[in-house]
Amino acid sequence: MRPTASLPPAVLHDVVALARARLGEGISVTDLADHAHYSPFHFTRLFTASVGIAPGLFLGALRLDAAKRLLLAGNDAVIDVASAVGFDSLSSFSRRFRQCVGVPPASLRRVADRVADRPPRPFALADRRRDTVRIHAHVPAAAGPAACASVWVGWYPHPAPIGLPVAGVLAAHGDPLSLPVYPDAPWLLGFALPASAGVHDLLVPTRPLVGLAHLSARTPHGLSLSFAPAPPDAVPLLSALPSLAR
Repeated sequence: MRPTASLPPAVLHDVVALARARLGEGISVTDLADHAHYSPFHFTRLFTASVGIAPGLFLGALRLDAAKRLLLAGNDAVIDVASAVGFDSLSSFSRRFRQCVGVPPASLRRVADRVADRPPRPFALADRRRDTVRIHAHVPAAAGPAACASVWVGWYPHPAPIGLPVAGVLAAHGDPLSLPVYPDAPWLLGFALPASAGVHDLLVPTRPLVGLAHLSARTPHGLSLSFAPAPPDAVPLLSALPSLAR
């Protein structure tokens, strides 16, 4: 089978920059396709092959990431934040935000206050009655024990950190990692937290160290996860991970 073609890197960077610049204007997939000189159908195929998710989902992720940053940067009302990132309906914005971030938009500031007082400690969200897979995390030497305090790994249904994980674990860097297997969520996403992490590093990281792997029949007992700085055009990390520690 021939691999699906993808967008040229320069074109991808250009359309993502346009999307970020015009989030509040209700920019659409058709607008991005026109800018890149493709039909919407062809653009969607190429974009999905490049990023791992459809451009409509990507636009939604950018809007919610921008909303998180606005909520943490000031005291604007939630309805004003929703409008600023291109949502016409407050109820739609609040519902989508909670689905993808894990808390209602009005609660994100309280999560930030809690994290500022007490950074999250190791925790696990998993059904230990399932078969487990051992995860071998490889963090770059430059971000070794002195720079990396802990690592989050979680199972997601898509190769992008949109929505809440099916299961996950936050562990101290260097500790053994294992998670139960979830066939309906085969994408393992990782996020390395620096030792000096502040509120924004935890809730709205700009270029975090991330890892991505896919569970297959060939790796039932061990999975390697290599971490590297997220590309500038990567899907933003939406989950407010500290809110998952109940």
